[in-house]
Amino acid sequence: MKKIFLVLACVFLLVGCGHVKLKNGENAIVSFKDVDGISSDDLYKSLKEADGVTTLVNLIDTKLLDKLYETTSDEKEYVNNQVKSVKESAKSMNADLDLYLNYYYGVSSESAYRNQLSLTYKRNLWANDYAKTSVTDKQINDYYNDYYVGDIEAKHILITVDVKSDATSDEKTEAENKAFDKAAEIIDKLNAGEKFEDLVKIYSQDSTTSKKEGSLGKINVGDYDDDVFEALKSLGVNKYSTTPVKSTYGYHILYKVSQDEKPELTDEVKDKIRTVVGNEIKQESNFAARALIELRKKYEMNITDTELKDLYEKNYSSN
Repeated sequence: MKKIFLVLACVFLLVGCGHVKLKNGENAIVSFKDVDGISSDDLYKSLKEADGVTTLVNLIDTKLLDKLYETTSDEKEYVNNQVKSVKESAKSMNADLDLYLNYYYGVSSESAYRNQLSLTYKRNLWANDYAKTSVTDKQINDYYNDYYVGDIEAKHILITVDVKSDATSDEKTEAENKAFDKAAEIIDKLNAGEKFEDLVKIYSQDSTTSKKEGSLGKINVGDYDDDVFEALKSLGVNKYSTTPVKSTYGYHILYKVSQDEKPELTDEVKDKIRTVVGNEIKQESNFAARALIELRKKYEMNITDTELKDLYEKNYSSN
């Protein structure tokens, strides 16, 4: 997509530079013998109609989001991990990387794919921040009264789902079942009297917590996976989960060490609740698209090309 706008830039540079003129007086990008050539206006119009507004929107968002968010180590890690995964997938298919990227992701090179990933990452950051600003005081108070609890000290044993990114649905199901069964076997061992701390050392695939007897420390809403925290809330103190708990990380066997009294509604607590409720708002239909529309409005975006402006209004501003 970036190549399209590099070409467009060249088109504008040609105007008024003494190049070959067509019969209608326009600058020629291509000329022929005995056939009228192709003008810069022809090329510009064709590129706009092909995918110009999508490319323009990506450039707009990149410009605005780069102003809002610096490139962090987390973003670089995300991009590198995605690129590594794609390279492995292309290699497993004996496919040329550029052809693979073009077919599956619509980009022509690794560099373009990295730019696409960075844009996706920062768009998600903005969606998170915009969602948090959408949370009302009433929603915070309601969540605090109905759902918020004191900090929970917990341990876990994690069994990850080992599956490649390009795995088939059958392969993914098989890997899910294998991880679930392994977690269920560990619960059987706990039921038979084996110690949680010993099983952590043998089985947990969380390299960080396995060195600390599986300790997650004290957590509350927004500190860890929501499914894990909700499961911990329903556990009694000094009890472990009797069925594997699924999360984005895999399957957990949880152990609840202690639970504090419910705290006062401080600014820190409000911020945690705002994050949780914001994540729920993010799941609403078309929320990410609406958030980006508001970002462009925030910076008073004005598309001066009439045709591109009309295409933007038609395809983006009504989400």
